[in-house]
Amino acid sequence: MLDGVKRNIIYGNTYCCIEHLGSDTDPVIKTLVCKKQKGELEVFGKTEVATIKDVRAFDEKLKYAHLIINNHQVLQKTVENGQSLSEIVIVNQAFPNIDVDSFYYEILRVKEKAYVYICRKKYVDELIKSYEKERIFITQWNLGSTSIHTLVPFLKNQVVVHTPAATVSLSNGEIQSIDRLASATFQNEYYDIEGIKIEGDYINTLGGAIGIVGGVDDDQVATNFSKEVLLKQANFKQYRFFALGLPLALGTLLIILLVNFLIYNHYYTEVAVLQEIATTNTLQKKRLVKKDSIVSQKQKLFEDVIASASSSASYFIDAIASDMPHTILLEKLQYQPLEKKIRNNKPVQVEVSNIIITGETTVNKDLSSWVSSLEDLEFIERASMNIEKKGKNIHFSITLTMKS
Repeated sequence: MLDGVKRNIIYGNTYCCIEHLGSDTDPVIKTLVCKKQKGELEVFGKTEVATIKDVRAFDEKLKYAHLIINNHQVLQKTVENGQSLSEIVIVNQAFPNIDVDSFYYEILRVKEKAYVYICRKKYVDELIKSYEKERIFITQWNLGSTSIHTLVPFLKNQVVVHTPAATVSLSNGEIQSIDRLASATFQNEYYDIEGIKIEGDYINTLGGAIGIVGGVDDDQVATNFSKEVLLKQANFKQYRFFALGLPLALGTLLIILLVNFLIYNHYYTEVAVLQEIATTNTLQKKRLVKKDSIVSQKQKLFEDVIASASSSASYFIDAIASDMPHTILLEKLQYQPLEKKIRNNKPVQVEVSNIIITGETTVNKDLSSWVSSLEDLEFIERASMNIEKKGKNIHFSITLTMKS
């Protein structure tokens, strides 16, 4: 199954076979394209052209093909009792005067006969190169009419099959003879190959296409170019792997780069946010340090002021209380009293230069004497007093204004 999948990836489901007929002055190229759909082989297209460029024009997507060389460059001979003979012996019997190393040969063994086809290697190699120039890989080739043997199992009711280059006689589903045929005497007929209606002039190419799909019986067909065929197939596989693998590799690389970019962008954004937070925190820290320094300075100043104020207040209170008569009862002594009640978000306002003393006494004379002594204190600029009599008691409020 895996081999089938691998083959479909490399070769696809299209099978093309090309047959060269005629001569140099009157070349004929038969091209047949088949497709395998739902397990069935169907003829997709066919044409007859004169040049390889015309083959490319017929199917611009064509990547590879099976080539049949069946023109005047191919020589055919029949060897009797060929089943028991080796390949080289059969070739030497058929063509005793040739240099075998200069020729490709293909042998089709049928019963007691062997049909031998030869063609110069130089011609075949140059023909294959001509196709490669048109970006068509030849992955397999046959000489003469050997490809028709793949159709014999499907021609059981057929007695004679006419092709453009030969007449093939059949009996009981076996080939009896293959005779070369002059093109002038060719009679084109239709044949039914498992539901495929095909003309005689395309029957060899259909045999080649079926050979691509089902393979060739090595017991019947022997060649001296199997290594060359394997090399061509290996080259085509490398080409296809590169052609298919390069876009896949580039696509994979682009996906990896895109994923890396998205990851990088994600973390870069996070790092940028963290850096911004760090910068903000640094600025906030600097501001806090600066404010803390200011607060510390103000705290120290406040503490110094409080300490100074406390010291001054103690001095003032001691001086005020030192001469206070025993007949006077103090209720309250306010140093720098509030001007207004304390309110939220409002500055605290105090009477910086005032001291307010409230209390009661029953001896008015002692109160007057004490106020006079207060006015004589070195830090008092003036003293004012309000009194209110309540029976025998006198309630008083003294305001002392200190010197600046």
